[in-house]
Amino acid sequence: MLMLYLQMLDTPEEKVRFEEIYLKYRDAMFRAADGILHNDQDAEDAVHNAFLRIIKKFSRFQNIPAKDLAPQVIVIARNEAISLQRKKKDAAPLEDWDGFAETAESVSDYHTLVETFARLPLSYRAALEMKMAGYSNGEIASKLCLTKTAVSTRISRGRRFLRNIVEQEGFLMDA
Repeated sequence: MLMLYLQMLDTPEEKVRFEEIYLKYRDAMFRAADGILHNDQDAEDAVHNAFLRIIKKFSRFQNIPAKDLAPQVIVIARNEAISLQRKKKDAAPLEDWDGFAETAESVSDYHTLVETFARLPLSYRAALEMKMAGYSNGEIASKLCLTKTAVSTRISRGRRFLRNIVEQEGFLMDA
């Protein structure tokens, strides 16, 4: 991987300097990322992204002695790990969605379920429909002109609202 990074730099001095940083801090950056992600592959991805970020802004690292760079490069690795963790969280399946699959199977009349879903307030229904269609929270936020937090809240509240309707209507056998 080091060779790939070195090809991205222009001068021999930059390459020597980057190699020094890479060899000195690679393991510490990995430990920092792994402490957040608890997954070796994800931690490696975070460290890779951190080194790409360092290369992008390499002029900032040129005049600082390598021994003094630890706080900066570790923070970059931690930030990349946090970003990766957030991205994975957004892409993760909804925690309660399996319960809805069981609910749908227990409803004998498909049309009744569709009518029940249609009774949701439009703001919740729109977010849930898009989520069920496979859109990420970020894509939904963009299309509905909302923040990701607002999308997550609407999806959560919509699931809860739908669950309450289904339970009140007596569709669930084991409610």
